[in-house]
Amino acid sequence: MEVKIYHTNDIHSALHNYMKFTSFIKNKRRQFRDNMFYVDIGDHVDRSHPYTEATLGKGNIELLNNATCDVATLGNNEGITLTKNQLKHLYDDAEFDVICANLREVGSKEPYFKPYTIKETNGIKIGFIAATVEFTPFYLALDWEVANAFDWIEKYLRELQPQVDVIVMMSHLGMYDDETLANKFPEIDLILSSHTHHHFDKGERVNGVLLAAAGRYGEYIGEVTLEFKDGELTGKKAVLIESDILSQVENDYYNKGKAILKNTVVKEDALPIDRRLYSAGRFSSLLAYMLTDFTKSDAGLIHTGLIASPFEGGELTEYSLHKVLPHAINAVQIELTGREMKEVFTQANRHEYKDEIVRGLGFRGDIFGCFVTDNIHYIQSEREYYIGDELIDEKKKYTLGTLDMYTFGRIFPQFRYSKKEYMVPDLLRDIIKNYLEAV
Repeated sequence: MEVKIYHTNDIHSALHNYMKFTSFIKNKRRQFRDNMFYVDIGDHVDRSHPYTEATLGKGNIELLNNATCDVATLGNNEGITLTKNQLKHLYDDAEFDVICANLREVGSKEPYFKPYTIKETNGIKIGFIAATVEFTPFYLALDWEVANAFDWIEKYLRELQPQVDVIVMMSHLGMYDDETLANKFPEIDLILSSHTHHHFDKGERVNGVLLAAAGRYGEYIGEVTLEFKDGELTGKKAVLIESDILSQVENDYYNKGKAILKNTVVKEDALPIDRRLYSAGRFSSLLAYMLTDFTKSDAGLIHTGLIASPFEGGELTEYSLHKVLPHAINAVQIELTGREMKEVFTQANRHEYKDEIVRGLGFRGDIFGCFVTDNIHYIQSEREYYIGDELIDEKKKYTLGTLDMYTFGRIFPQFRYSKKEYMVPDLLRDIIKNYLEAV
């Protein structure tokens, strides 16, 4: 006997591809009936899509329902781009099980969602267990806790194992953690892997555990075949199916979201917004100032590529603002010494990333562009740095209002171990909207 498990991950609201999967999965339901399951491994939601933004992710849950999803877990986009209350109610209308072993409210000793679920077909019991990536500082700022994922997985594996014939790990931890999981917990039969946007054409085997992953943005849907004889698992294999070979399915979700967002006017007579990648403009300078003000910092730092699309001026709707700033990016306040502040400013002025095409880290644009600063200056003739009118003291502590996407250490190594306060859940466009509505 064979049981099929179809899996998607990191769709990121690429609904033009996802609609193909819905039709595909429904056809497989007719073919395999009870001998198949469909699961999603998180980051289905991405507020860069107008429909997701307009429905705050609930539209994505409706799409998962329509695709006959059996089990889903959450990724960081569900977890940290929504308010705590929005996440609590995101799955209210879900017709599938939502599981996650390591997400809990701060102070709680129990997961907020069920840690696992058990599905049965023809006498075979399959246990699905899930965990999400430990973006601890972001979750803590929203009064959630995700730390110690491996401890929680171990706790619930012990509880789950005696009850089932097969264990499937739905992991939004990333490829390298999944390899560690396979080595540490060989009792897991299958790990459905995600978060790091990798894919395995025919799966990978680590310590006897099969790892399967389906890339990103709906490029693939994964198919795992579990083979049984006399109730025992005797074989397992994984393949990927490219979305490009599936029949095109028309969808109008972009326009549905656009129509909802256009109903809300942010400002009637807004000034134009230029998209200038290689020099500071009025709006990029204003945005740097707003980061300084919003985070109550001494200085601000952004990059021009944040402006993904220009705005001609006039009636600024939520849709117009979403086109300008589609990113899932939050503000952060970083504490730096005067010496570190000078290093960051000097490094920013080199503009080493200005031509780079950036993917991920919440950024939903294309070219990075140049850095723009607020309230920090360098007088070249005197070789002196100033915050406002004050000469920077190398030993003094200062604060910088900037973007969470810079804190992963690639661009500014100084940020990785500095004291940080993440300003969640407001995205950049929320900060702009609140500022424009107040003036």
